[in-house]
This record gives sequence, structure tokens and C-alpha cells, in this order.
Amino acid sequence: MIISQNPGDLISSEFLDERNVVEVQVELDNLFGEYAPIAEFDISIHKIEYYTIDPFGNLTVASGAISFPVNVNFAFPSVSIQHGTVLERENVPSQYGFDGYSLCLSSTGFVTILPDYLGLGESELLHPYHHQESTANSVIDMIRASRYFCSNFEDIQTNHQLFLAGYSEGGYATMVTHKVIEESYFNELHISASFPMAGAYDLSGVMTDLMLSAQPYPEPFYLPYILLTMIEYNQLGDLQDFFVEEYANLLPILFDGYHSSEYVNNQLPNIPIDMLLPEAVDQFENNPEYSLIIALQSNNVWEWIPQLPMYLFHGVADELVPVENSLIAFEYFIQNGAEDVVLETLPEEYGGHNEAAIPSLFGAFYQMNLLSMINQKGDVIADMSINILDLTKTIEIILSGIFSNYELWSADINEDGYINIADVLLIKNLMFSE
Repeated sequence: MIISQNPGDLISSEFLDERNVVEVQVELDNLFGEYAPIAEFDISIHKIEYYTIDPFGNLTVASGAISFPVNVNFAFPSVSIQHGTVLERENVPSQYGFDGYSLCLSSTGFVTILPDYLGLGESELLHPYHHQESTANSVIDMIRASRYFCSNFEDIQTNHQLFLAGYSEGGYATMVTHKVIEESYFNELHISASFPMAGAYDLSGVMTDLMLSAQPYPEPFYLPYILLTMIEYNQLGDLQDFFVEEYANLLPILFDGYHSSEYVNNQLPNIPIDMLLPEAVDQFENNPEYSLIIALQSNNVWEWIPQLPMYLFHGVADELVPVENSLIAFEYFIQNGAEDVVLETLPEEYGGHNEAAIPSLFGAFYQMNLLSMINQKGDVIADMSINILDLTKTIEIILSGIFSNYELWSADINEDGYINIADVLLIKNLMFSE
């Protein structure tokens, strides 16, 4: 059912799957062994479609999934998880449903928001890979649509907490979403903490230098994936202006959303710049005003100052997205006055980019659990206890008639749809029963 047609508006929702606590625990134990968390809630996952803005500023449709604890007695924190790099349109949360990380999060008490991004899932665009503005739009609008879904379509209650996390492309997406929320949506969305992990935050510096090194690179598809985005969405010209003829003709076929990264890599040279015209390489090396360099610079995400908590994770042995991306960002943040940013570098024994993903994601998971709150009815001020402050706030709500969705849920103890003296008496009883 179409609600309206503005960015963040929900278009439709569709049930995908569900698990009870026992099923979740078996799956977590099989996936993570002794490191598996303890599942506390039954969970359900739904696909949603929503409106967002494409790189040209047009309204478009995007998709994702939302996985949540099934329990009406508590209000849960939300976390938006940005996935890593994929090429296949169907290799996204709205298509495959639960994965190990969403199982961990939703079964331990997080409403877990899982955007597909533009160009993947139901979106038929060229995926705007590391395109700053449209990446942030797709995540922010997914959060908005998920909030509407929770408040109108399911018996799910969220509290005021919002976390962001992601690895690889998801690290970049998390960083840029945090940035855009602080700069443009601070009054609408408040980030409790973000966890950007192993992201390519310095596209025009660290990542460009890596590609220009003329050394074999384990994932050669990364270079054309980014450059196709820059050329298409900055309207820089034809592929023949940048790539040798063979690859200029081949790349649109390879990046149509229906080929795996393994297949694409097998069609490409191990040294990525061998795909580029010699004159394009020369421009990269010698012309700081080159159109592609300018485009990459406009999508760097490290020259800003986070005001809200951020935890960076990056492996020092990362061969795909060098740790210098995080080091440069962290140094800039600290030197320019950021007070609540932490960098966790994983030692070499944790391995390269792919190997360091699990320890990074679990590091973020455990830190989120330390920071998160699960609130019960009667906890009107959302401080994890029921006391005189909750009673006072409830009386204030009755007198003013002004309350949030959370305050209505938490203060309406008898669930009659109203906040009145009966709820005050019930909250008083809860105070003395604790």
C-alpha cells in the first residue's frame, strides 16, 4: 500500500521469515561456536520498499529488510547495518533475509534495519558505489521508512536510541550517513553511536594511490565499480574516454547486477590500471584537476568533525582497503576537536580485509550492547528504571497533552490508548514492586 510519495515514505512491506529463540540459538552456535551470543527473543524479518532520492535528485524506489525482536513488553534500540560490497542485485538483505549478524542483533534486542542501497534489491539503477549523497539518502530514508513500519504495521516499540554500523562499503556508508545526519538531520535523528569499519574514506588519496601502484590487486573489480559510478553520476563522458576499448565495451555487461564478483574478477586484469587508457593514467598521476580526481575528492568522507560517539575499526593488514583510510580520518577528527571518537586497529594476526570482518563486527556488537537500553512499560523517561521521575513525567503529559510515540507506549500502562490517572496509579504500583 502506497502511503505517500516523499523521501522516506513506506511503499510496502512483506513478511520474509521468523525464528524462535531455540532455533536462533542453534543457528548462532553453528555459526559462531563459543563466541555466539545468547538469544533472548523470538525474531521476525520483513522486506520493505520505500522512496528515496537517486544521484540525479529524482524520487526513486529502494528496498531493504527490517529484523526485530517479537515482544510487545519492551521498547528496543534501533541499529542500521550497512552491508559490504556486492555486485549481484539479489545478494542483499531484502532477498536473502536473515544473516548471522542480523540474527545476533535482533535476537539480543535490537530492531535491525538493513538497507539494500540504490542499484541493488528492487532498485534497477547502476549501484552508486561510494557515491556520498545517494548512499546517505538511501540509508536515512530506510531508517525513516522502518520507523513508520514499526509504529503502524507491527507491534514493535522502539526507544530513542539509534546506532549505525557497517564493514567495507558498509563502513563508508556508515561514516557518510553519520556525517549527513549530523549536518542536516540532527533534529530528526539522534545517533547514539556509529561503528564505521574498514571503509574507503579517502578515495582520492589512499585508494587512488593504491590503484596507481601498478601492483596486482586481489579484487580488481573495485576500480571500475567506483569509476563507473563517478563517470555515470557526474556525467563525465563515455567509458571510451577512460577505459581501453575492450573494457569500455565489457564493463556495462559485467556490472549489470547479475554477475558475481568472482566472475567479474576473472574477466579483468590483476593490475587494475591496465584497464585504463594510458592518457587517463597520466592524468591521474599528473593533473590534480582531472575530472575523475575531482569526482573522487567530492566523495571523500574524512574532512569533517563528528560530534557524536564514533568507534572506528580497521585491520592493520587490510590489503583491499588500507588502514590508512581510518588513520587519516581519525587524525583529522582528533586534530580538529572531535572528543568522542575511538579507533580500534586490529593487529596483523587478525588477517586481511575479509578475515578481520568478523572480529570487527563482533567488537561493534559488544560495544553496542554496553551502550544500548531495553525499556519496559512505565519507564517513561527511558532511563532503565521506574521511579518518581516517570510518575512526574506522566502527570506532565496528562496536563500538556503532548507526548511522543514512545511516551504513549510507556505511560499507557493499561493499554487503553489514553494516558490518564489510571496509568499514574499503575506506574506508582510498578515503582513499589521493583
